[in-house]
Amino acid sequence: MLCKSLLKESHCERFIWFPQGHPRVSEEELADRYSVTTDNQRDDEQAFWDRFFSRLKPIKQSLDDARESLSSSFIGEGVDTIAQLVDDASDAAEAATRRTAELTYSSILRSPAAVIILLILVTATIGRDAMEFEHQINGDVEIYLPDGADSTELLQQVREQWSTDIFMLYIQTNNAIADSSMRGTENITDVEILKQISWIEGDDQNRGIGGYQSGLDYNKEDRGAIDGVVWILSPAQIVKEANSSNYRFNCAMEKYALPTGDGEDCAISSLNPFEGYSIPEGDGAQERIDRFVEDAEPLLSSFIRDTNNDGIWDTTVVVMGLKFDMSDTAITPRDDPKGKSKENPSGQLRDHKAFIRHAELLIYEESDQAICQICHRTYLSPTSTMDEFTSTEDRKAVTITGLTPVVHDISDAIYQELVDRMLPISGVLVCLAMLLLHRNPKVIIICGAPILMSLAITFGITVIADIMLTPMIISVGPILVGLGVDYALHLTNRIEENRIDLIEERLEMAWSAQRDGFQTEDIDPWDSHITLTATVRAVLTTGHAIFLSALTTIIGFSVLRWPSLVPIEPMRTVGTTLLLGIAITFLMSMILVPALVQLLRYRKAPSKAFDRLWEKIGEVPVKNTVIVLLVTLFLTLAGASILKEELGKGLSGSSDEVPPGLESYETLREYSYVFEGGQTNMFIVDATQRGSQNGTAPIRDLPILDAIDIMQVEKIDQVANTSTVSLVTILKSIHVDVVIGDLELYDQSLWEILHDECWDESTNPFRPDCWPYAVTSREDMVNVAFDTLSPEVRSMLMNADQGGGETKTLVYVNQPYINLADATVLRDAIDGFLSGDKVCDSAWSCTGLEIEQVFNSLLTGGLPVSIDVNDGVQQAQSKTTIATMLILLIAMAILFRSPRLAFFTMIAVGVVVVWQPLLMRSGGVNVNFFTAMVGTIVFGIGVDDSIHIVDRIKDERETPSGIVKSVAKTGQTIFETTTTTCAGLAAGLFVAIPGLQNFFVLMMLLLILALLTSSILLPAMIVAYHEVGARITRGESWLDYGQSGALATEPVIDAIVE
Repeated sequence: MLCKSLLKESHCERFIWFPQGHPRVSEEELADRYSVTTDNQRDDEQAFWDRFFSRLKPIKQSLDDARESLSSSFIGEGVDTIAQLVDDASDAAEAATRRTAELTYSSILRSPAAVIILLILVTATIGRDAMEFEHQINGDVEIYLPDGADSTELLQQVREQWSTDIFMLYIQTNNAIADSSMRGTENITDVEILKQISWIEGDDQNRGIGGYQSGLDYNKEDRGAIDGVVWILSPAQIVKEANSSNYRFNCAMEKYALPTGDGEDCAISSLNPFEGYSIPEGDGAQERIDRFVEDAEPLLSSFIRDTNNDGIWDTTVVVMGLKFDMSDTAITPRDDPKGKSKENPSGQLRDHKAFIRHAELLIYEESDQAICQICHRTYLSPTSTMDEFTSTEDRKAVTITGLTPVVHDISDAIYQELVDRMLPISGVLVCLAMLLLHRNPKVIIICGAPILMSLAITFGITVIADIMLTPMIISVGPILVGLGVDYALHLTNRIEENRIDLIEERLEMAWSAQRDGFQTEDIDPWDSHITLTATVRAVLTTGHAIFLSALTTIIGFSVLRWPSLVPIEPMRTVGTTLLLGIAITFLMSMILVPALVQLLRYRKAPSKAFDRLWEKIGEVPVKNTVIVLLVTLFLTLAGASILKEELGKGLSGSSDEVPPGLESYETLREYSYVFEGGQTNMFIVDATQRGSQNGTAPIRDLPILDAIDIMQVEKIDQVANTSTVSLVTILKSIHVDVVIGDLELYDQSLWEILHDECWDESTNPFRPDCWPYAVTSREDMVNVAFDTLSPEVRSMLMNADQGGGETKTLVYVNQPYINLADATVLRDAIDGFLSGDKVCDSAWSCTGLEIEQVFNSLLTGGLPVSIDVNDGVQQAQSKTTIATMLILLIAMAILFRSPRLAFFTMIAVGVVVVWQPLLMRSGGVNVNFFTAMVGTIVFGIGVDDSIHIVDRIKDERETPSGIVKSVAKTGQTIFETTTTTCAGLAAGLFVAIPGLQNFFVLMMLLLILALLTSSILLPAMIVAYHEVGARITRGESWLDYGQSGALATEPVIDAIVE
């Protein structure tokens, strides 16, 4: 009865505080079973090492003497006093934590169902809109620009007056069909084709009709304020410009140069039958168009192609510049995914995505087939421009593309791939992995519930707080899932391990009682005291490691929030989400796991074979220390040798990162190849400080135009894969003819008129051909030439007249999509021309035109943005990696109260990052926006694994047997968490995006390496540290000393109560 009473009372303090740091000792074995027996016959190698370590003894002695001297000084006494105070505070905190844990978990375990229901309600309240986080994602490329970057400042300046957001229509006639037997004869410059393109754009023929029938750019003077389109450049637009130029030229002549009334009514010019801004009609229309095409060849050649070399232009492109902020335009709105809100009471959005849908409706659905036949045409046979990368043989005659639609389509497609395909497959694979490892389906709920609820709350908060997310948020999911599985499995396994230990203790006592003739009761593994004791012990040991892991990971990722180190907003957004998610994951795991274990009565099915395997693995760092360190050193040196080369590569931006079958992307790639363009860059010319000269607006002054011409023709156009469009290009492309009676006054381009030698010979009696020029002056003719340009062209190339005339112009620089290494050379060459002989005061204050008080900017737009984004991502990642390692090293040194263990932990994590280039090179993986975040992910999870190992070694003591047990127990759990995480990531192999597949494969391999470094390398470094110390101080191996008893090879009672 005494034993019975003993078992009932159970002596709570004894069971809870049974020394975890001391493994049970088999008294028959006085020496450590991992010790190395000495041999009297020492070989040459042993003699070499003896001599080596004996030579180190004086150095060690000197260090010990210095340490002793410091310890005996007042500094040492002060340090000892501080250490004692820290120990006292730590003991007090430990006692408070112990009591808090007892009270907290006794409450949770008494009512686990109520706790779980409460957390479910909290999750449902906060996370109800979690799946709406898609609408928080901003896919614009420029959001990746580093804060304060020149490209950022220049883009903002360009957007003040012009457009940087490009929308394109890629158009092909039936002559583009590859099969000559099915090929038609339509030419892009045929009057009927041009009229259909013009209808889509909007012209004087359909202006004012209203709705979709007015075209996309029905208001030519609004600079995008009403219809959202700032400017259009296309063959149809060029023909319309030429068709209406004579009227505007004659009107400007009346206004500036001829004494015909007040110059405002354009009475004479109104008699011109070709006044309208539209494609010519009636008799002779095609002849007029052919002449316009011939005259405008310098400009038109950039927009038309004969793709099959049959002499017929069959492919063209309509380029549109969109207004950045479309909220006040009159385009067709789209529904706000968030519905009506205080910020958006109407529940409607007008933005680029809405404009793309507006264009789709106008072209493909609302257009009248009788007016725009090509809008409804689809070629079932491949066209000449299609290649092996085109996923479909069908091709629309009019295809929407351009960087703006492509970016939105890619973001939407990636989100759909991840949510619709990867998440379901990932869930199935994770469940299978947990079943195989634990052989109990309950573990799926125990580990899965905290993860799902943490993700729901985290992303729910981002939606509620309206935090802007970016595609880089993809890296947050794997980190939170990996850490969630890690926290849950570590805590679950430690609770079960403690439960088994407590049961074995009670079985020992029951056996002793029965031996002495006392009657005992059956042992219930779910006895409230056993459950509470096992849980509290787990929380105070493994829970302590989980807390340290979460705290250090939060401290490490907080670096991502530092603008001084991370000038890129998307990376800071990732940091914000990680800090929030890790904290929530920790809290949910610590509360939910014990409650679910208790509610579901979870017991892990034993696997002695698996346990024995991990015992053997645990011996590897003890018995093969030198081999482990040598292999690590070799791989680290190999990785370090190519680290800069591999990770220094530019972001690839290849088609591997795009979902296949994306029509807008494939068309843009085809356009880049066919037209040798696609990236629209620009630079600003600013004549504000120069002011009005020669009777013209500042930017209209002829010397400035001549300087721009030299910069274009003689410099920038000579750079490979580069062409330019500017005011000069337009003036060279627009021809006018003025006939007075039988006298043809002008039949030249506007540029030729301005540079005609007759301006200097108009009073020469021997040059009668120049006498008509005396009617006006060259300065007046400059104004005439500029007023001849349509409002749309002026919107594209000049800023708005604020009262003193136009002061700025924009020069467009076009290039194809090429790799960033080559692109950087091109950009540097162009910026070299734009900088001139002097150093620029700023990116927008260069003197490349070499005209007093006229300034130009450096290049901005697609190419500079891509280069700056690439540089920003790489620099930010390298800086944050270094800063994270230093901060974590300091944090762990304080938390572990051991700089040595902190240093070993950081080495175990750091070598994995150094090994990353080896995997990338062997697997042919490029650096892209996905792989750029792999190092951060592995760092977060790798630190977590290493901290668990170190904390367990501290519990078990730094002895050979303690290290083996730590690896055998905690290493096994790390293997389970790594396997489960990799199973979830393996679903990425089913995503139809090669770039994402590479991302997930690379991450899985790095997680496996993190498992090996934390379970093998880290313990091996601790063994090597003690071994070297023992060799120097004692002259013998550390493994020769039985510093702790050996783990008994068999348990006292081999029984587990189910």
